Amino acid sequence: MECSAIELLDKHDKGEINDEIFLKDFGNANVFYSTPFGDHKDGGQRVFLLSGPNNTGYHPVFTSQERLVEFYQKAGRVGFMMMNGTFVSVLETTKNINGNAPVKMGLIIDPGYYNVTIDVAALDTVLRIIKG
Repeated sequence: MECSAIELLDKHDKGEINDEIFLKDFGNANVFYSTPFGDHKDGGQRVFLLSGPNNTGYHPVFTSQERLVEFYQKAGRVGFMMMNGTFVSVLETTKNINGNAPVKMGLIIDPGYYNVTIDVAALDTVLRIIKG
């Protein structure tokens, strides 16, 4: 039986599936995201990443458009572009961006709802697990 992205997150959160099973199944999930840099309602621009250790940040990805909008409204972001793709494609793009970026990025899935983060150092390992 195939599970939705939310069902996978719920099962992982409850400890019903381990990290490897979760990642293999979640890799093809459709997620929503925006660019890390954008306009704030105060008129300034900023990076919209959640802080991580050692000059890193977590780029948020979401299982629904509604959760993306809710997150960025709370953060005061305006005029953002909503994109979507598979989780694995976002991981690959993030890994490529990190090669030249001054602030390295990991990923966080549905911040405020779940506690699933992919640290910068784990990107290669997670991609290997998903791709088998």
